[in-house]
Amino acid sequence: MFDFLMGYVMGERTAARAATMARAAAGASAGAVAGEFHDVNERVDRLILVVDAMWSLLKESGWTDEQLKARILEIDSEDGVVDGRLTPQRHRCTKCDSMVEPGRSTCTYCGADLAAPQSGPTDGI
Repeated sequence: MFDFLMGYVMGERTAARAATMARAAAGASAGAVAGEFHDVNERVDRLILVVDAMWSLLKESGWTDEQLKARILEIDSEDGVVDGRLTPQRHRCTKCDSMVEPGRSTCTYCGADLAAPQSGPTDGI
């Protein structure tokens, strides 16, 4: 089951990132690119550890591999596309009702402060 998770997580995004980093390497020093790869590898290693720990806890509570697969697909489809990732969606400003790009702390149109995103248990990863 863990292989399924890793394949799902590491799939096409990893290949695309590797290609992007390789193109960037043409104009950057090899040391800087190696440092970026090292940082990404460390974050992936921590993420794998967290996912493995969470799944072991869920299995101990009676969850099955099939339930996990179904939940992964359910969450993946929340952004409208089953593609192995969650794409942040635009949201509406509570003051002027304009659409605001994901990640902004203020509305582009009226300047209203937007609520800070909720923190989660994986924020430090």
